[in-house]
Amino acid sequence: MNNSTCLVLKFGGTSVKDAETINKVLNIVSIDNTKKVIIVSAHAGVTNLLVEICNSKKDTISSLLSQLYKIHSGIAKDLNILDSTKEFIMNELSEIDVITNYLPLSPQLKDVVMSKGEVLSSMLIYTYFKEQGKSIAFVDSREVMKTNSQFTNAELYFDLSCKNIEEQFLNYFDEYDLIIMGGFIASDEDGRPTTLGRGGSDYTAAVVSSALNATELQIWTDVNGILTSDPRFIEGVKKVRKLSYSEASELSFFGAKVLHPSTIHPAVKKGIPVRVKNTFNPNDDGTLVLSEKSNIEMIKAIAFRKDVITITLRSNRMLGAYGFMSKVFQSFEKLKIPVDIVTTSEVSISVTVNKNEYNPNIEKELSVLGEVTISEGNAIISAIGEGIKETAGIANRLFGALKGINISMVSVGASEVNLSIVVSEEDLQRAVTLLHNEFFNDSLNPVFFE
Repeated sequence: MNNSTCLVLKFGGTSVKDAETINKVLNIVSIDNTKKVIIVSAHAGVTNLLVEICNSKKDTISSLLSQLYKIHSGIAKDLNILDSTKEFIMNELSEIDVITNYLPLSPQLKDVVMSKGEVLSSMLIYTYFKEQGKSIAFVDSREVMKTNSQFTNAELYFDLSCKNIEEQFLNYFDEYDLIIMGGFIASDEDGRPTTLGRGGSDYTAAVVSSALNATELQIWTDVNGILTSDPRFIEGVKKVRKLSYSEASELSFFGAKVLHPSTIHPAVKKGIPVRVKNTFNPNDDGTLVLSEKSNIEMIKAIAFRKDVITITLRSNRMLGAYGFMSKVFQSFEKLKIPVDIVTTSEVSISVTVNKNEYNPNIEKELSVLGEVTISEGNAIISAIGEGIKETAGIANRLFGALKGINISMVSVGASEVNLSIVVSEEDLQRAVTLLHNEFFNDSLNPVFFE
């Protein structure tokens, strides 16, 4: 498919939570005559109810199914399509009811239950758009997205899925302007429903974008884009207009939740721009994530992560020793503890780990190598931006802004787009505020910030 022929738009659960938001989606996809693929998540709240069903006892199922019926029939009624969709809704929920006779559910049956959210939302929205006179085709994602049989977190057969998408969608685009499908869901080689795990709807959208060489992948959510920091934590945050994929990846790793980089990788790999937009403010141009590096070297955002534990190992045996580091990291591997930041000196090594991934047995494991110090109640702050390592003065400004705040670790990421420090959680809010004031004042480049 040639470039500039279609857009792929993914709408999250809050963007399709009720009749009002679905009408906003209708307006967005009707702006021009560009061919569009619409990927939708389950209606807000539905996935949580389905998870609850998978983990429930039989005596609570009817109440949960009643809630699911209330959500879907309520949306259908408000859209004036209940007569044409009621039987479909009832059939899908009845299938869940039958499956719950086999509690506790196997991963395979869990995926059947979990797939229902996107199956229902995509069919309801398709029916409504069609009744509104839209030229729209419905695609069952399970027919085109093919995976292995690793239920609840299946691995996509990428080339096969792209081939299926290209063949089916090109035929539909000869006749229709819009194609709608559910995100997150797929099927294995035997046709059994599978799900794509965390960020699965974004991933579906990125795969479709890649298969069709889309002009742009748009991720529609409930914020104007990616921000310079967390607005729930500090005041005066700004929207970042443009980011590189590397910058977006680092931001996500250090706590930004808007975009999960691995999910959009198929689009980025093809050089397809990814734009994060707000369903509730569609005129805002959002944040553009580009595959190439920015030629402007500056800090784009301040990210942070709480609940961090630092582990320091001191040992004179490190001096000039071969294989010492290997032994240290074998201990973390043995206990399956992921490490975030690593700093070393001639006689010590310090690492950070998330509190919820910490295993106290690591202290005993490391103590055979040297003196171990564990420090809780810390936070990581990361300044994210291309060229931090090469840009003169950034480190001076960062440390200058934090006078009076104790910094226990400093690390420049291997990607060269993040400079991270570790501070006490007590100092976190003040430190983030000081850094944000330093780097995001009123004289920012309007090309990159709003």
